[in-house]
Amino acid sequence: MNNIENVYINYRNVLDEFTEDLIMDRYRVLYQEIKEFLKNAEIEQQVRIDEVILIHAVLDYYSDVSRLKQFHKIEHISDMKAIAYETFWFLRRKPLQTLQNPKQDDLLAFINEKFAFSRIAYFLVGNGKGAALSEEHKKGFLNYLDTFYYFLKYRNFDAQMLELMIMGFKAGVMVAEDLKK
Repeated sequence: MNNIENVYINYRNVLDEFTEDLIMDRYRVLYQEIKEFLKNAEIEQQVRIDEVILIHAVLDYYSDVSRLKQFHKIEHISDMKAIAYETFWFLRRKPLQTLQNPKQDDLLAFINEKFAFSRIAYFLVGNGKGAALSEEHKKGFLNYLDTFYYFLKYRNFDAQMLELMIMGFKAGVMVAEDLKK
Protein backbone atom coordinates (compact mmCIF):
# COMPACT_ATOMS: atom_id res chain seq x y z
CA MET A 1 0.00 0.00 0.00
CA ASN A 2 1.16 3.51 -0.73
CA ASN A 3 2.37 5.72 2.07
CA ILE A 4 -0.77 7.58 3.12
CA GLU A 5 1.21 10.69 3.94
CA ASN A 6 2.19 11.04 0.28
CA VAL A 7 -1.12 10.03 -1.25
CA TYR A 8 -3.53 11.91 1.01
CA ILE A 9 -1.94 15.30 1.44
CA ASN A 10 -5.42 16.74 2.24
CA TYR A 11 -5.30 14.78 5.48
CA ARG A 12 -2.03 16.40 6.64
CA ASN A 13 -3.56 17.83 9.85
CA VAL A 14 -5.16 14.50 10.71
CA LEU A 15 -1.85 12.71 10.22
CA ASP A 16 -0.10 15.28 12.40
CA GLU A 17 -2.67 15.02 15.17
CA PHE A 18 -3.15 11.24 15.30
CA THR A 19 0.04 9.86 13.69
CA GLU A 20 0.22 7.56 10.74
CA ASP A 21 0.85 4.59 13.05
CA LEU A 22 -2.39 5.11 14.97
CA ILE A 23 -4.39 5.58 11.77
CA MET A 24 -2.85 2.53 10.15
CA ASP A 25 -3.53 0.47 13.30
CA ARG A 26 -7.24 1.30 13.03
CA TYR A 27 -7.13 0.53 9.32
CA ARG A 28 -5.50 -2.86 9.97
CA VAL A 29 -8.01 -3.77 12.68
CA LEU A 30 -10.92 -2.84 10.43
CA TYR A 31 -9.37 -4.69 7.50
CA GLN A 32 -8.90 -7.82 9.64
CA GLU A 33 -12.48 -7.62 10.93
CA ILE A 34 -13.71 -7.40 7.34
CA LYS A 35 -11.61 -10.42 6.32
CA GLU A 36 -13.01 -12.46 9.23
CA PHE A 37 -16.56 -11.36 8.45
CA LEU A 38 -16.20 -12.36 4.79
CA LYS A 39 -14.63 -15.68 5.73
CA ASN A 40 -17.35 -16.49 8.28
CA ALA A 41 -20.02 -15.61 5.71
CA GLU A 42 -18.15 -17.77 3.17
CA ILE A 43 -18.13 -14.97 0.60
CA GLU A 44 -14.46 -13.97 0.54
CA GLN A 45 -14.25 -14.94 -3.15
CA GLN A 46 -17.24 -12.78 -4.06
CA VAL A 47 -16.24 -9.53 -2.36
CA ARG A 48 -13.10 -7.44 -2.48
CA ILE A 49 -11.92 -4.75 -0.12
CA ASP A 50 -11.05 -1.53 -1.89
CA GLU A 51 -8.08 -0.46 0.23
CA VAL A 52 -8.03 3.12 -1.05
CA ILE A 53 -11.69 3.63 -0.17
CA LEU A 54 -11.17 1.96 3.22
CA ILE A 55 -8.27 4.26 4.12
CA HIS A 56 -10.40 7.25 3.08
CA ALA A 57 -13.14 6.04 5.45
CA VAL A 58 -10.61 5.75 8.28
CA LEU A 59 -9.11 9.17 7.56
CA ASP A 60 -12.56 10.75 7.33
CA TYR A 61 -13.41 9.16 10.69
CA TYR A 62 -10.30 10.70 12.24
CA SER A 63 -11.12 14.07 10.64
CA ASP A 64 -14.49 14.01 12.41
CA VAL A 65 -12.90 12.89 15.68
CA SER A 66 -10.48 15.80 15.46
CA ARG A 67 -13.33 18.28 14.95
CA LEU A 68 -15.31 16.73 17.82
CA LYS A 69 -12.36 16.91 20.20
CA GLN A 70 -11.68 20.53 19.29
CA PHE A 71 -15.30 21.62 19.49
CA HIS A 72 -16.06 19.88 22.80
CA LYS A 73 -12.57 20.47 24.20
CA ILE A 74 -12.13 16.81 25.12
CA GLU A 75 -9.22 14.39 24.96
CA HIS A 76 -11.14 11.25 23.99
CA ILE A 77 -14.52 10.42 22.50
CA SER A 78 -16.86 7.75 23.90
CA ASP A 79 -17.01 4.23 22.50
CA MET A 80 -20.57 4.92 21.30
CA LYS A 81 -19.45 8.00 19.40
CA ALA A 82 -16.48 6.11 17.94
CA ILE A 83 -18.57 3.22 16.58
CA ALA A 84 -21.20 5.64 15.25
CA TYR A 85 -18.72 7.83 13.38
CA GLU A 86 -16.70 4.88 12.14
CA THR A 87 -19.90 3.23 10.87
CA PHE A 88 -21.07 6.41 9.21
CA TRP A 89 -17.86 6.85 7.23
CA PHE A 90 -17.64 3.16 6.38
CA LEU A 91 -21.15 3.26 4.93
CA ARG A 92 -20.58 6.59 3.25
CA ARG A 93 -17.49 5.30 1.43
CA LYS A 94 -18.59 1.63 0.93
CA PRO A 95 -15.18 -0.06 0.65
CA LEU A 96 -16.60 -3.55 0.11
CA GLN A 97 -17.11 -4.22 -3.58
CA THR A 98 -19.10 -7.18 -4.87
CA LEU A 99 -17.30 -9.11 -7.57
CA GLN A 100 -20.19 -11.37 -8.41
CA ASN A 101 -23.69 -11.98 -7.18
CA PRO A 102 -25.01 -14.97 -9.13
CA LYS A 103 -28.06 -15.49 -6.88
CA GLN A 104 -28.79 -11.75 -6.53
CA ASP A 105 -28.26 -12.38 -2.84
CA ASP A 106 -29.44 -9.70 -0.37
CA LEU A 107 -26.28 -10.25 1.68
CA LEU A 108 -24.05 -9.31 -1.23
CA ALA A 109 -26.28 -6.48 -2.40
CA PHE A 110 -25.93 -4.84 1.03
CA ILE A 111 -22.53 -6.19 2.04
CA ASN A 112 -21.27 -2.88 3.46
CA GLU A 113 -24.43 -2.45 5.53
CA LYS A 114 -24.30 -6.06 6.74
CA PHE A 115 -20.70 -5.74 7.89
CA ALA A 116 -21.36 -2.42 9.63
CA PHE A 117 -24.50 -3.84 11.22
CA SER A 118 -22.61 -6.88 12.51
CA ARG A 119 -20.09 -4.59 14.23
CA ILE A 120 -22.84 -2.54 15.84
CA ALA A 121 -24.75 -5.64 16.95
CA TYR A 122 -21.58 -7.01 18.54
CA PHE A 123 -21.01 -3.65 20.25
CA LEU A 124 -24.57 -3.64 21.59
CA VAL A 125 -24.44 -7.09 23.14
CA GLY A 126 -20.81 -6.90 24.26
CA ASN A 127 -20.25 -9.27 27.15
CA GLY A 128 -23.93 -10.13 27.33
CA LYS A 129 -23.99 -12.14 24.13
CA GLY A 130 -24.40 -15.39 26.08
CA ALA A 131 -27.24 -14.05 28.21
CA ALA A 132 -30.52 -15.92 27.98
CA LEU A 133 -33.49 -13.78 27.02
CA SER A 134 -37.12 -14.60 27.54
CA GLU A 135 -39.03 -15.21 24.32
CA GLU A 136 -40.73 -11.81 24.64
CA HIS A 137 -37.44 -9.95 25.19
CA LYS A 138 -35.71 -11.96 22.50
CA LYS A 139 -38.44 -11.07 20.02
CA GLY A 140 -38.18 -7.39 20.95
CA PHE A 141 -34.39 -7.43 20.64
CA LEU A 142 -34.50 -9.16 17.26
CA ASN A 143 -37.12 -6.67 16.05
CA TYR A 144 -34.83 -3.84 17.14
CA LEU A 145 -31.91 -5.39 15.25
CA ASP A 146 -34.03 -5.98 12.14
CA THR A 147 -35.17 -2.36 12.23
CA PHE A 148 -31.61 -1.13 12.73
CA TYR A 149 -30.39 -3.16 9.73
CA TYR A 150 -33.32 -1.92 7.61
CA PHE A 151 -32.46 1.63 8.66
CA LEU A 152 -28.82 1.19 7.53
CA LYS A 153 -29.95 -0.19 4.19
CA TYR A 154 -32.73 2.20 3.23
CA ARG A 155 -32.73 5.35 5.33
CA ASN A 156 -30.69 8.53 5.29
CA PHE A 157 -28.68 8.96 8.46
CA ASP A 158 -25.69 10.71 9.91
CA ALA A 159 -23.20 9.79 12.61
CA GLN A 160 -25.12 11.65 15.32
CA MET A 161 -28.28 9.69 14.52
CA LEU A 162 -26.39 6.40 14.74
CA GLU A 163 -24.89 7.49 18.03
CA LEU A 164 -28.35 8.30 19.39
CA MET A 165 -29.71 4.90 18.30
CA ILE A 166 -26.83 3.12 20.02
CA MET A 167 -27.10 5.33 23.10
CA GLY A 168 -30.85 4.71 23.27
CA PHE A 169 -30.33 0.97 23.22
CA LYS A 170 -27.64 1.15 25.91
CA ALA A 171 -29.87 3.40 28.05
CA GLY A 172 -32.72 0.91 27.65
CA VAL A 173 -30.48 -1.89 28.89
CA MET A 174 -29.47 0.14 31.95
CA VAL A 175 -33.07 1.04 32.77
CA ALA A 176 -34.14 -2.59 32.34
CA GLU A 177 -31.46 -3.68 34.82
CA ASP A 178 -32.68 -1.14 37.36
CA LEU A 179 -36.30 -2.19 36.83
CA LYS A 180 -35.40 -5.80 37.68
CA LYS A 181 -34.31 -4.67 41.15
